[in-house]
Amino acid sequence: MSSLAGSFLIARPTLDDGFFTRSVVLLLQHGADGAFGLVLNRVANAKDFPFPVHVGGPCKFNGFILIHGQDDWVDDSEQGAAQICPGVYLGDAACFKRIVDPPPGHGWRFRVFTGYSGWGPGQLESELSQGAWSVVSAGQQQVFEIKLDELWLRLVPSSIPSPSVN
Repeated sequence: MSSLAGSFLIARPTLDDGFFTRSVVLLLQHGADGAFGLVLNRVANAKDFPFPVHVGGPCKFNGFILIHGQDDWVDDSEQGAAQICPGVYLGDAACFKRIVDPPPGHGWRFRVFTGYSGWGPGQLESELSQGAWSVVSAGQQQVFEIKLDELWLRLVPSSIPSPSVN
């Protein structure tokens, strides 16, 4: 299977999992060693930060992950490596410094995550073959402009009803 990095994983209605039910995951990496992504539509209960924090998945780590839609924050030489999907980039320490004290009316597009979603070798492929996820193209508009509580409903592919066996 070719890499799905830069795509959305949309939880199918049949995926009945305590964490991933109705989730939208942006895949940052996918290959023979497994997959790594961020759940976009889960907000953390974090009140001590000057920005909203999202729960990227059930896997814990120390620190945060930042994604943003500001192409002027990325050096030309790093554009390809930093871009996750069209118009969405992985942030670095300099990006974090910017968002901690933003100027009034900045209009910046970014999301900060704690935790991540991870799959071991072959695990995601197995879940895909079982019909747990749909794969959908990702882009800046979906990541930053659709309200979080509408994201899954707007992106989940319509299902074709199963034919009656009567």
